[in-house]
Amino acid sequence: MTDIPDAGLMALAAAGRDEAFRELVLRYQNILLNFFLRKGVSYSDGQDLAQRTFLRLWRYRGRYSEQAKFTTFLFLLAGQEAVDFFRAEGRRAGLEEGLAHEADVAADVKEPAAPAEGEDVRRAVARLPEGLRDVVELGVFQDLPYAEVGKILKIPVGTVKSRMFNALRKLKELLA
Repeated sequence: MTDIPDAGLMALAAAGRDEAFRELVLRYQNILLNFFLRKGVSYSDGQDLAQRTFLRLWRYRGRYSEQAKFTTFLFLLAGQEAVDFFRAEGRRAGLEEGLAHEADVAADVKEPAAPAEGEDVRRAVARLPEGLRDVVELGVFQDLPYAEVGKILKIPVGTVKSRMFNALRKLKELLA
């Protein structure tokens, strides 16, 4: 099943083929974990959030239609899980400390989103305001095109571009 595209696997999962959904989980579990770790959650919370994202994806399997790339849909669900988590936990104040503490654990994940990142960059990204940080996480660390970042964050592409510009400028200041 490794040669079947993501949308095809979702169609098979909707038709009751559990092994197709299992393949999607295997493809994206580490990518989602890294996504959540970059948001500053602990390793175990990141695993929980990835699992919740897959549960949400499982519930939507029958309604999924390929209007955008599968990863756009997946990160939209992951973003919703993150918002729910932070709203429930009220952890925004501890993001920088949590990210610094979990950086070593994140390096052990099989498929790091950006293998050449340094600790200073991680801390600087964690210090960005949420809107700028989200654009950097999706556009740089997850390597998504601006159009997909805009769909996930529900903002125009022009806003994505300006936020990316401002985020990179702010990162340059923080790292100087």
